[in-house]
Amino acid sequence: MEIAPHVHWLDTGGSNVYLIVEPPHIVLVDTGMPRQQEKIFQLLHDLGHQPADLTHILVTHADMDHVGSLAALHNASGAQIQAGAAAAQLIDRGKSPKHMPVIVQWLLDTFVRYGAVAKEKIAIFEDGDTLPFLNGLQVLATPGHTLDHFSFFSPMAGVLFAGDALNTRDGRINLTPPRITADKTAARQSGIRLLALSPAVIACGHGTPSTNHTADELMHVFNTLRQE
Repeated sequence: MEIAPHVHWLDTGGSNVYLIVEPPHIVLVDTGMPRQQEKIFQLLHDLGHQPADLTHILVTHADMDHVGSLAALHNASGAQIQAGAAAAQLIDRGKSPKHMPVIVQWLLDTFVRYGAVAKEKIAIFEDGDTLPFLNGLQVLATPGHTLDHFSFFSPMAGVLFAGDALNTRDGRINLTPPRITADKTAARQSGIRLLALSPAVIACGHGTPSTNHTADELMHVFNTLRQE
């Protein structure tokens, strides 16, 4: 589903992924859980492209539901992976960052892996970088949900790829749930930073992308976070 010019949304069942189609650049934002690559390749096919046409994969953070199919997609397409330095270290080991309740986190750390990609194959971005997509895609460090978390914003397109820094539930824009948040203070500050951008489209990692919110609705959430 196209949610903004050149930006397509796919709900993979466990999380959202987004495809920016601006040939010669075709850019995937996050990859979903493991074994989601065929759904993503089908979306590419529906848009008239092949797996080898995928040029870049941007990573918001190294949770398994966002990078679970990263290795498979990279191997099939040869796309350049771009991620933050902390996420690259985790992806190199096929490990998710620490942000879950203690018992759940122990189970994840002990028993759960996803397909790893060597960190030498990952291009590192930093806060303040601009990527050459959507007329300049800003890289924003947005820790909180996880400490390795980044978001991406195109001022020209008005599109914010929020990862898990923001989500939608019951038609409302929210922060990541506190029970799965590594640093609640940082999450609130990151939410304030993103809402201050006044994005026209919030392409979140979970929930329906927000495309019809009003400035008043954004300001209400912004002011609520500032007062907490």
